[in-house]
Amino acid sequence: MKLSPLTIYIIGIALALPVIAFGLFFNKMPNDTEASFYQAAKEANDAEAAKQRQADQKVATAIQMIKTKAAEWNAISANRTPPASIAAGGITLAQNAFQLSEDTRKYRNSIQRAVNTQLRRGGVKVINGPAIPTPDANAPANSLLLSFYNYPSAGFPVVIFDLGSVTVQGNYNSIMNHMRAYKSMPRYLAVTDALRIDGTSPVLTATYNLTIVGYIRSNVVYGQAPEGASAAGGAGGAPGGGPGGPPIGFQGSAPGIVGARGG
Repeated sequence: MKLSPLTIYIIGIALALPVIAFGLFFNKMPNDTEASFYQAAKEANDAEAAKQRQADQKVATAIQMIKTKAAEWNAISANRTPPASIAAGGITLAQNAFQLSEDTRKYRNSIQRAVNTQLRRGGVKVINGPAIPTPDANAPANSLLLSFYNYPSAGFPVVIFDLGSVTVQGNYNSIMNHMRAYKSMPRYLAVTDALRIDGTSPVLTATYNLTIVGYIRSNVVYGQAPEGASAAGGAGGAPGGGPGGPPIGFQGSAPGIVGARGG
């Protein structure tokens, strides 16, 4: 029996359908599904890689910010912080409590001399100059860290003196030069406010408030002593740790103070 072309086509289609179905369901569709998994995994990996690049950039930015701030601090530390020795007019806190008590009184005198010098800048006449508080020789030795160096209340050793009102006299230019000079006070940071100028030119009187801040350079801090021990006598205290509270009124010797309070 001779088959017609249509019959041949139908038989061919019937034979091809299982092959096509096999290829579709057991080859192409699984491969497409697997390919979609790989594509999703690739996209997820690309997203994580982008996050890593962003994280690396944030780290690099943070490191650069740290370097910038360190450079800024080093510039300040070089000229705007007290030296690390009594002989140079500064202080070291890496010593026993009783030596620290003695040296702190000497350091207080160095600060007063620095303030006295600063008060005369600009060519003004000092009418009322401030006094730096001096340590009490009978105070507990371990109280100096808190009362004079603000440690641990400030988190680091720092001297802070709110010196109140200062009065100077001069012409307008000398007073302005005097006020601007505080921006470059050696070894310390000085803050002035509430400036008031009275009088008739050329003799003018200026009154302002003055605060002095000094960051103490010290990697190691000693000075802890048994409660009740004093700088006036007794055995040396056990060394403690920790590097800077607002100063309190002290008693003791002090160099001459310029202005109405001294010469």
